[in-house]
Amino acid sequence: MLIENIYIKFSQLIEQFVNTIISLLKIIILSKFNIRLPKAENEVCIILGNGPSLKTSLQNNPLFFKKHSLVCVNSYCTTKEYTLLKPQYYVISDPSWWVSDNKLMLDTLEDLRTKTTWDIQLFVPKIAAKSKRFTDLFASNKNIHLNYFNYTVFKGFPSIAHFFYTKNMAMPQSQNVLVASIFLSINIGFKKIFLVGADHTWHQNMLLDENNILCFKDLHFYDGEEKITYKPFKKGVHIDETFKTHEIFTTLSKVFLGYFALKEYSKYKQCKIYNASEVTFIDAFERIKLPNN
Repeated sequence: MLIENIYIKFSQLIEQFVNTIISLLKIIILSKFNIRLPKAENEVCIILGNGPSLKTSLQNNPLFFKKHSLVCVNSYCTTKEYTLLKPQYYVISDPSWWVSDNKLMLDTLEDLRTKTTWDIQLFVPKIAAKSKRFTDLFASNKNIHLNYFNYTVFKGFPSIAHFFYTKNMAMPQSQNVLVASIFLSINIGFKKIFLVGADHTWHQNMLLDENNILCFKDLHFYDGEEKITYKPFKKGVHIDETFKTHEIFTTLSKVFLGYFALKEYSKYKQCKIYNASEVTFIDAFERIKLPNN
């Protein structure tokens, strides 16, 4: 048993060393060294996940959302809540937003352009700078302030990772946009971060049909019942191939692992993250109930 434990620890050490070297090379090759993020104007923010439970949180705690800075993601601007709450921060991270002609994504960007009548900080990966969609969006609405971040995943020794996280030169793997949102919220200076609408119940919304096709119903707080249907779980907007069961659970494990990386980083940055989602499968952060005022 002692020899086995030594072997495991040695293997983990070697793995971290190799991952650190690879990550450093990725930073040198891929990262931009002049990234500057805006500074938070207060200590508290609320990150709005688009899970179904967000509707309950908004209904039960309206005053709390009006008191603090709000961070929204993806298609949030297509909702009526967007213009009511006027979030100060918006995060988009999936490449599909700047390479796909998917109607939802195009409609979202149009809503973002036409509905935003207040100042908002929009965050997109640096690689999106090559796309005219965001530069045109910025040019056509001066209320939208465009910020880039390095989506260069760092795997390896945490102490080295935290150094490069702080410099905005790398970040944890962000398999989900909420991981990127939390990371950016930490780096712009928030000391208390509340997470709501982060249901992450994807595994409960999957089924395997009679042809062994993995199907999925993608639920959001703004969906009507008539929109909720099972569809083949494709690997991308323009990819016909669907996920295999083992592939999707491997992908989901990366999502939840990202939150544990953020938990350690938040300690390093002396920031506290609270998961106040009414329904959630994120187990990395302290669970709390939002106050009613």
